[in-house]
Formats: sequence, C-alpha cells, structure tokens
Amino acid sequence: MGIKLTWDDLLIQQFPADRVEGWLTNWSGWLSGRVAPIAMSKFGDWFLRREDGSTDELSVLEGTYERVAASPEEFESLMNQRQWQEQHLLSLLVLSLHEKGIVPKEEECYAFAPHPMFTGKISLDHVMVMKIGVWQNICVQTLGGKPATQ
Repeated sequence: MGIKLTWDDLLIQQFPADRVEGWLTNWSGWLSGRVAPIAMSKFGDWFLRREDGSTDELSVLEGTYERVAASPEEFESLMNQRQWQEQHLLSLLVLSLHEKGIVPKEEECYAFAPHPMFTGKISLDHVMVMKIGVWQNICVQTLGGKPATQ
C-alpha cells in the first residue's frame, strides 16, 4: 500500500508569530495592501488572504504574485482539486520525496539547489530540506524586488 498524503504533508499552516513577519518582510516589494498568511506550500510558496476575502499566491519558485481565488470558499474548492494540488502544491513531487524518506520538520520546507529560475525546471534531483527563513532569503535574492506578473 502506498503513502497517502495529508494536508500537513502538503502545507505549512502554523507559523511562528515571531518569524512569519520577518519572512514576509522579505517580500515587501512584491506585496501591496494588507495580507495575512493562511498557508505556505512545502516549497515556500505563500497563500495570502486579503481583507476582501480573496487569496493571492506568491510563488517563490516561479517568481510570480497573482490572485488565485476571489473568496475563501473558492480557495477551499481549488485546494480540493487534484490538478490544482499538483500544479500549486507540487503534490506528486511531495509524494516522491516522502517515498524516499525526505520529509521536512517543523520550520523547514523543501528547497532547490540551484533555484528553478537558474535551471528552468523543477527537478527531484535538486530538492533538499532547508530552514524556511533561509529558503525565503535565497528566493527573494534570486528573484529580486518585483514579481514577474502582478
């Protein structure tokens, strides 16, 4: 019987309050208005809730920042779609990593060395586990001050 992933395997949903502000401050050039983190993919992509209930995704892998859902209900619906999970949470890659016993611990996430912006692809061969803050710093330095799309 194969491994079955849970939400905790795909998402980071609990953030240490004393660190999350610093992690998001890294992205201040990308963010406008008030946002609250609701989840992070295991690869460091942020899902941020706006005051109007919409959800934005800040992708530290692709270098993009865009609205993914107009309401909390729409976001929840997307989260439960397999194709969306595969695209935005890299669920198939997470499954492969779990099968190899590569699982991040608390305050850790998956990272790539080198960053996918340098290789042009996401590859299992380049995945490692890293502290979230270190990965966020690497990503913001790699991607620069502004997103590719807004």
